[in-house]
Amino acid sequence: MDNTTLIPLLIILVCAGSFLYKGIRGFLAASKENRRVRELDRSGVRARGVIAVVHPLERSPHGHRVTVTVEGGDGRRWEAVDASGLNGYLVREGTPVELTYAAGDPLNIRVERAAFPLPPQGLYPLYPHGLPKPPSPVWPLLYAVGGAALVLGVGVLVLNGGEAVGRFVPLLFAVLGPVFLVLAVRGLIRRGTGERRLTAEATGVVTDAWTEVRRRKGNNERHRTYRVHPFTLHFRAADGREVHHRHPVASGSFEPVVDQPLQVRYDPEHPADHALVGHMNAALGKSVALFFIGLVSTVLGVALTFVFWSTPPV
Repeated sequence: MDNTTLIPLLIILVCAGSFLYKGIRGFLAASKENRRVRELDRSGVRARGVIAVVHPLERSPHGHRVTVTVEGGDGRRWEAVDASGLNGYLVREGTPVELTYAAGDPLNIRVERAAFPLPPQGLYPLYPHGLPKPPSPVWPLLYAVGGAALVLGVGVLVLNGGEAVGRFVPLLFAVLGPVFLVLAVRGLIRRGTGERRLTAEATGVVTDAWTEVRRRKGNNERHRTYRVHPFTLHFRAADGREVHHRHPVASGSFEPVVDQPLQVRYDPEHPADHALVGHMNAALGKSVALFFIGLVSTVLGVALTFVFWSTPPV
């Protein structure tokens, strides 16, 4: 095997190994979280408690971790940590809550309801659209196996004959493009439905802002760096409930500073469902990106497939 074959083969193996490594790591993490959530769903015991400690946000995209003093039905009391972020709500120390803990592991808890800050309004659900579903370990596994298989398959085609690449790779783009388009349109429809519920407004404030340097491939296959500006946002709804989390969209064009006011539109029944006025939000950003990728993939895939498949192989 000469160097002209060995070097491309090593590159192919490294790329395939990267897919396997990332996918297997994701699979193990998702499997662990899946077991934890399923244990709560299968053997969960309802209990009451009080927020004992609100941990710093630490730039988390989920929200604050909280330590809860749990009051068991048998009179026992113990402390446990809910690291889920409470769906973005900032539930202050001393707030009464309702939770579920696993019968076999009392430290495994999920806070599900919290008392309104302004009594006597009772308790409100932290997850009004349904409890968080356990992450599926299937997707990371598909990412690992599918990504590695794709890299190896294209690599074999490249090493065995370039004309095969010209025939099958464009066909792959032509198939995947419409899938991305369907996902994008579905996301835009859901966004429109959700935004109709955002009928209340509040003034939020930036509590932390920083700059991250990221990398991506350019047209010449070289990585180029670019800067984005993530930030954390806090606002208070009319009924006193607070939301504090890392905003899901960070861009290079919008660079907020700490204490900068931002206008927020939110659902009065569930303030954690909100959007910044005049700025890109997560659902729109993902849908636009998917639509663009799907459109380009479809057009190029169909055009190149027609060209290569209508030309007889030499």
